[in-house]
Amino acid sequence: MKNTLKYSFILFAAALTFAGCQTESKRMDEHHFDNKLYLNASNAADEILVKQTGSTVTVSRTLSISTALQTDCEVTAKLVAAPELLSVYKQSYYNDDAIILPEGKCEIAESTLKINKGANASPEVEISFNGLEELDRELVYVQPVKLTDVQGIDVLESKTVVYYVFKGAALVNVVADLAENRAYPSWKDGSIVDDMTNFTMECMVNFNKFGRQISTIMGIEGNYLLRVGDSGVPDNQLQVACSRNLTSSDLQFDTNKWYHVAVTFDNGEVKVYYNGVQKFSGNCGESSISLGAAHTNESDGSRCFWIGYSYASDRYLDGKISEVRIWNKTLTAEEINAPAHFYTVDPESEGLVAYWKFDEGAGNTIKDYSVNGNDLTVDSNPGWTKVSLP
Repeated sequence: MKNTLKYSFILFAAALTFAGCQTESKRMDEHHFDNKLYLNASNAADEILVKQTGSTVTVSRTLSISTALQTDCEVTAKLVAAPELLSVYKQSYYNDDAIILPEGKCEIAESTLKINKGANASPEVEISFNGLEELDRELVYVQPVKLTDVQGIDVLESKTVVYYVFKGAALVNVVADLAENRAYPSWKDGSIVDDMTNFTMECMVNFNKFGRQISTIMGIEGNYLLRVGDSGVPDNQLQVACSRNLTSSDLQFDTNKWYHVAVTFDNGEVKVYYNGVQKFSGNCGESSISLGAAHTNESDGSRCFWIGYSYASDRYLDGKISEVRIWNKTLTAEEINAPAHFYTVDPESEGLVAYWKFDEGAGNTIKDYSVNGNDLTVDSNPGWTKVSLP
């Protein structure tokens, strides 16, 4: 009886061992079966928005190949442009209007990718897309890139292609509404905007409504101020307030319309441009202007630089604003009308001393994109509005 029990136990243990081996073998077989090669990309369709800035536009992406588990041999594959897959993209993404990216605009730095034995990923390969400024921003372009010539492993077919999709993007996508609000810088070094004999102030502005005696764009009360309206001045008409207040009926705004406003200063000679067209010129009675006074709440009667405020709280800007800049040089008409200048400039442009895009989309801090880093603080979170300019 004891011997029978002993043999039964041995047989049972052997069965368990055999079953365990089978299970382990099956598990390993399944893992081996699942260990396939794939393109390591977060999205099968990578949308790239192209902004027409007037300069060369180049965009880069990286790709690599991976496996779920470490490989037991060297794995290689090639990465190639695949224009023949445009029809597949159209069918998969329901976009019959897409066209292939023009030849010569896609460059793959190294077409061969390799996973070494015992590893599970290759080094990344850079893909460059060049000359994108030449694309028609009204069209959608596609560049398929695919894996081919795979050696050493099976492929996960669903992850062998990436579609790079190029669309024209607006240069300005978000703006701030400053109604009943105001913004100010705390100058790190106010001397950058002091004693300026030549300078330019500019912005994009869109008024929601008028109806108050004065609305303020920017500047310093009693010093140099861009404001709209005044006693005896229509409430929709720009005035450059200085020793002499300069205005003209040619400087009137409409509501719900975007304007690029540039006001240049050259030893007292002021010129005003709306959307690149000179609308006014005159002498303000001052040969230099300083805007770098330390910030205060003005309760002691001192004055400092604001956007959307001057003297009293009811003089706010009831409208949207974007692309606010101060230059320490007098921009020419050619510079103001340079391609895309209304909507963007190089933050490192010569003479650009402050550059507030007002495109954050959240919060009450407005970044200064110039090299000087004088961010703005808005009293309360502004209203953020999505736009598409131009």
